[in-house]
Amino acid sequence: MKENMKPIFDVFDANLKKIDAGEKFSLPSLYGESDWDQLYIGDKVMAGNQFLRQVRQGRYPDVKELPKDKQHGRRQYQKNNDSCIFEC
Repeated sequence: MKENMKPIFDVFDANLKKIDAGEKFSLPSLYGESDWDQLYIGDKVMAGNQFLRQVRQGRYPDVKELPKDKQHGRRQYQKNNDSCIFEC
């Protein structure tokens, strides 16, 4: 992970712990909408690509990738129940 992404992922990781199982989220909502808006577009794109890649590679086994939100065009995720990490 690039060094400038570490603070962003620290926020992702901390806020992900606060999300209830079954809850859907996007990265802007996970990071905080107003704080997300303050990030440079390149950092947002890079963070989004890295988060998606890490979900697909299993770094976040309790997070499931969902289709993009048609209204906002944002990639959606869902935190899984601990009992259904692999089959939900």
